[in-house]
Amino acid sequence: MKILGLIGRSDIAETHDGSAALIIDNQIQFALEQERLTRRRYAEGQGCADAAKACLDQAGLQLSDMDYIAYGWLEDLQSATPVSEQVSASNELTSIILPPEQFGYTEPPTIHFVQHHYTHAAVTFLTSGFDSAAVLVMDGQGEGAAVSLFRAEGDTIEMLETYPIVNSVGMFYGAAGARSGLGWHSGPGKLMGLAPFGQVRETIDFHFDPEAGKFILPAPLQKAIDEAPTTPTAADVGMLWMYYFEDYHYPYRQDWQKWQENGTVDAYDVAHYVDFAASAQQTIENIGRNLALRLKKLTGEKNLVLSGGCALNCNMNAMLSREKIFDNLYVFPAANDAGCSIGAALAVSQLFNKPDTPLKRLPSPAFGRSYPEEDIIAALIQYGFKPEKLSSEEIVERVAADLAADKIVAWFRGQDEFGPRALGRRSFLANPCKRETLGRLNKIKGREMWRPLAPSILSEKAEIVLGGDLEPGLHRYMLGVATIRPEWRTKVPAVVHIDFSTRSHLVDKEQDGIYWSVINQFYEKTGIPLVCNTSLNVAGQPLVHQPQEVLEIYTTRDDVQTLVIENFYLTKPEIPEDETETTAT
Repeated sequence: MKILGLIGRSDIAETHDGSAALIIDNQIQFALEQERLTRRRYAEGQGCADAAKACLDQAGLQLSDMDYIAYGWLEDLQSATPVSEQVSASNELTSIILPPEQFGYTEPPTIHFVQHHYTHAAVTFLTSGFDSAAVLVMDGQGEGAAVSLFRAEGDTIEMLETYPIVNSVGMFYGAAGARSGLGWHSGPGKLMGLAPFGQVRETIDFHFDPEAGKFILPAPLQKAIDEAPTTPTAADVGMLWMYYFEDYHYPYRQDWQKWQENGTVDAYDVAHYVDFAASAQQTIENIGRNLALRLKKLTGEKNLVLSGGCALNCNMNAMLSREKIFDNLYVFPAANDAGCSIGAALAVSQLFNKPDTPLKRLPSPAFGRSYPEEDIIAALIQYGFKPEKLSSEEIVERVAADLAADKIVAWFRGQDEFGPRALGRRSFLANPCKRETLGRLNKIKGREMWRPLAPSILSEKAEIVLGGDLEPGLHRYMLGVATIRPEWRTKVPAVVHIDFSTRSHLVDKEQDGIYWSVINQFYEKTGIPLVCNTSLNVAGQPLVHQPQEVLEIYTTRDDVQTLVIENFYLTKPEIPEDETETTAT
């Protein structure tokens, strides 16, 4: 059975993180985010049609070959056929989501629209490998909910409780990021990195009572909601939090005109928000803990799986792992809305084509495109390079030697990874032994200098370097936080954050192949079983998708000294400091 999963509409400016996925016989064959193709971060208002076409083209299929089309939002449809409590079928939006001029149909095919939080729950449970689990979904909003609690077992996902948009933890944390001058979509990830620089000087009066199953909002914000003439939208809730923060937390008035123009404030001002960031982080962790306690009470399960944008908060995930409310945790790597294309397809697949055996734990989110040799050669020639193809063994030796020599490596191999984390297929790699590496990589990427780097570490050596719980359902996908052991902090300073934490990525020999081999060879040369790993992109851009995009970075960033595209290798010769032109061999 072939199912095309989708999320994202081009006729609604606020939609973001559009994506598409192709599921064949319950297996994820291909998945791609719209932003990778259009090159606009988060693909706001761009829909998912290009990603859908790429999925079909990759498999050599047409839209007419699909048995079902699934969409990760239960739209407000004028006419629809209910299929289940969570799914309705209609063709009235097909021409908007999948334009006929792009897909070549005359009669619009039916789309199965799936409740948004149900798709979040489906993608994280059905890729977890667990037989049963409690499911926590926290994001900005679903159709009318911002937090949903489920219990899942086998092919059944049962909704237990749901909480409305006025209680949105995602809008709270997004507003906190924007209030700190870090942007709206990019703000939450940055705020998480900023929080350890501060201390909690004042608490934010936003709580969840696990016994009563009730959210408690700050009194002024609750009053504003109660007095609103209509039920506030998610955008309204976000702005109410912004105004509340300005009035009650750190009395520093925002330049609203500047914020409305570009969503940020001056970088100098960010330093004033470190304590506020710590308070916001404490708040989301406390709410996450209490929601987990609620789920434990309702389900008695030993496993917890999470999804929704809030599940990308590594510190909250790490806290839940430490607390041991549940024995095991798992987060799908694309926990944001992009993951809902896969979730919708899997949910429809379970509805019409239940698998004979439970799905296994996701080994890797590498669902995107890899490039044939002729495409890579053409791109190299286009940029004026003479292709040099090496064996895998030669690649491992040269890259490990380059890393040991403090060269920064652009690493482009295999299929695109789905989701916001680079896990060894589209990465900048570097030597973690010098603190200066952090500044060099942040400068290349155009990131704030206080933002931390993550390590890719040999899984079998991780406990030597890292302390704390290393739950594989988190750390395999760079979705948890560990503590660098004291004796290692001066050995790998580039990946040690201000609180001695690091967002680790466990690298597996069987699953990661040559990437594991590079790190292992670096370990043999240096005694360090890890490398710096950060996403292969520059400020304002998504992760690279095509060879030309990584070549553009390599040729325009002097400090990116080595490039690997599959088994093609380039490196820049050492040049005198007074020379500015870059050459490559």
